Amino acid sequence: MNDDAEHDGRVDPGALLLQTDWNAVEHCCPDVAPETPVILRELLDDDPDVQGFALRCLAEALVRGNVFYTATAPAARYVAAILGDPRTLAQVTDRSVHEVYDLGPQTPFPLRAGLMSWLGDSVVDAMAQQGRPYGDQEDLDAFLDLAPEFYAAVRPFLTSGSPEIRQAALGALLPLLRLPALADRGPAHRDQVLAAAFGAGPHRWRAVDTLSSWGEDVSSLL
Repeated sequence: MNDDAEHDGRVDPGALLLQTDWNAVEHCCPDVAPETPVILRELLDDDPDVQGFALRCLAEALVRGNVFYTATAPAARYVAAILGDPRTLAQVTDRSVHEVYDLGPQTPFPLRAGLMSWLGDSVVDAMAQQGRPYGDQEDLDAFLDLAPEFYAAVRPFLTSGSPEIRQAALGALLPLLRLPALADRGPAHRDQVLAAAFGAGPHRWRAVDTLSSWGEDVSSLL
């Protein structure tokens, strides 16, 4: 896949920013982090440092401590919609100054990979909270209801020319395939899931969980 080409998305991110009443939703830290639309706009800033900080704000303010907020679903929808934007190919870092001091400089990575990792991690968190959320169930449900859009946004990057982007796309896809709303998509990805489950990649256990959710015997993989 040409990573400079936009994916075949159906959602206009600019329209999402305009259509959403951001005054009616909030993230976890309104007195500390920027407002949600500011974070989202800065993901496509011309400065990679600004983009990296926005990615960190996204991770810290929109899903914090496994809690989903009223702003989480519309923010995630926007993130899915911009994955094909060429500006998400910027090389970014998201460590704070204190983390750099403690851990050393971070190797830059494509923002696109970081955004898909956030989506995948958030899906995993949401599934773990189903039925017993730390926050409001309706905020969790609003996020999971977007699974078909997440799938449509992530799937094209499974064949990206960038290994980091391919891995991030796989990491986001695997938990999505466990959701009932995407049950009909599983067979098309079975070979990929099996390869990940039998491999040594970073998403092996997500692949095993996906196979298990399909009712397959994974005892030999444990």
